Amino acid sequence: MNLFEKIVRFLQFEMERPHSYGWFHLLWLGASLALILFLCLRREKDHERSLRTLLLIYGLGALLLEAVKQIIWSYSFDPATGTGVWDYQWYAFPFQLCTTPIFVSLIAAFLKKGPARDWLLSFLAFVSILGSLATALYPESCFVSTVMVDLHTMYLHLGSLVVSVYLLATGEIRPRFRNLLRGFAVFLIFAALAELLNLAVYRSGVLQGESFNMFYISPWFPSSLPVFDRIQASVPFPVFLLSYLLAVFLGALLVFLTARLLAGRKRKP
Repeated sequence: MNLFEKIVRFLQFEMERPHSYGWFHLLWLGASLALILFLCLRREKDHERSLRTLLLIYGLGALLLEAVKQIIWSYSFDPATGTGVWDYQWYAFPFQLCTTPIFVSLIAAFLKKGPARDWLLSFLAFVSILGSLATALYPESCFVSTVMVDLHTMYLHLGSLVVSVYLLATGEIRPRFRNLLRGFAVFLIFAALAELLNLAVYRSGVLQGESFNMFYISPWFPSSLPVFDRIQASVPFPVFLLSYLLAVFLGALLVFLTARLLAGRKRKP
């Protein structure tokens, strides 16, 4: 076993699997809410610098933890033979709705203020927040017994939630219908890329019996999303896909309406 494999084995150390609203979940949830409050109350005059810093810190941290997760899930050690085996886990490929904030944050951090950045930040504010909220409220299915993976899960989703709420709370992204449409348009682009990846990887022959289901909309593998797994099993695939896209839009619309309501109350004397 070489030094790198020893490091990987060390990073695979385990803990008792966390549960929703257990100490691990509540610790991250409390820290995230406190950070949101701190950032919003401490909004500096140089808001642009603060925003770029937040996007960079979140994006780089999430990218590093994602890389660690990919490595430790691809390595297994056989104590009987004393050898390690590398086998990439295709189902964990990092292109899901919840991982897109990594790339969006890093790209947006280097863009000048303008339409292109507004489109990306609108996606974070109204669409990717859906996955963050779902995990923040009920992370049970995301938890495993590997410490680094659980740390990655909480940082990825709750860190993204902090960014999304900050964008709305500070007015960087205003609750205007055009911003909602911009954010959803970015989502549609990502969903199209995910389906192209599903097609390319499935046809490539590299899976060897493993699953690959980006955005959980592959026509070849059942969706693991609650409710949508039943829809996919009972209707033609185009109907399932349209229902998925409609559900995401309605979720984003709900976030938009909530943000608009809160913004309206904030303006009242």
